[in-house]
Amino acid sequence: MIEWMRAAGLAAALALAALAAPVASAADAEAGRALYETRCGGCHDRSVHERTARAAKSFAQLRAAIARWDRHAGALWRKEEIDAVTRYLNERYYRFPCPDDVCGSARG
Repeated sequence: MIEWMRAAGLAAALALAALAAPVASAADAEAGRALYETRCGGCHDRSVHERTARAAKSFAQLRAAIARWDRHAGALWRKEEIDAVTRYLNERYYRFPCPDDVCGSARG
């Protein structure tokens, strides 16, 4: 009986984690959008990201460019915020494969 209860508890925890992932992803995307629009939108409009000759050729290069501009602007963002902005821009414009250490299993 105890084994069955443990298995049921584990199954319930996994189900809740799976349900929470899309919510966290949506919240992260919104946070990334808000950070980008607040801090970058004044100088960078969509044409920067939609041009044919893009500087970033991978998710890692896109993230490095965002981190570089963050340092240039005063290094105000934490790693999680840089990741959120990178995910937002990637989902909206670039569509590079997103590594598990940044996107986990909740990929957009």
